[in-house]
Amino acid sequence: MDALSEIRRTRSPIDASAIASGGVYAWFVREPLRLADFELNSEDPVYVGRSSNLAAREYANHLSSTSTGWSTLRRSLGALLKDELHLTAVPRGNGKTSSNFTNYRFEAQGEQRLTGWMLEHLEVGVCPVDDPERVEAELLAQLSPVLNLKGSRNPLASKIRALRKTCADEARGGAGCA
Repeated sequence: MDALSEIRRTRSPIDASAIASGGVYAWFVREPLRLADFELNSEDPVYVGRSSNLAAREYANHLSSTSTGWSTLRRSLGALLKDELHLTAVPRGNGKTSSNFTNYRFEAQGEQRLTGWMLEHLEVGVCPVDDPERVEAELLAQLSPVLNLKGSRNPLASKIRALRKTCADEARGGAGCA
């Protein structure tokens, strides 16, 4: 089975049922759109990942309005949508560890706005596979999704990292996100 073909075949609005087994998944924008200075097309995945439980990863993590600190997809989208959705970055947790700032989240109402935006604009496709780590690496190398920061040759990764760093600085109480 070709994982990318299966992901495209299962692509659907987010409210559809998910698979509770391990595999790979990909997020797509429903229609071409512009976020900050990024043009996103609707044909190629904007983010690819893997999980031992596809349903839990998609819904409990990426779509939870309390999980931005645990979802690189949400942090990247939030950094790109910061101005449009009026998001304020805050630490993920109460501690003073650096991960609480670099893995920031947004204030509660902003988290809800981000989830609403995702439900309106994104679709997801899944593919159960026996070796999700290998298949994810292959998909990342083949596709270089714009929101993946590791494991691909994403030419926009440095720009997204800069936007995320600005949000992390805001969570630290720094100069704030532009």
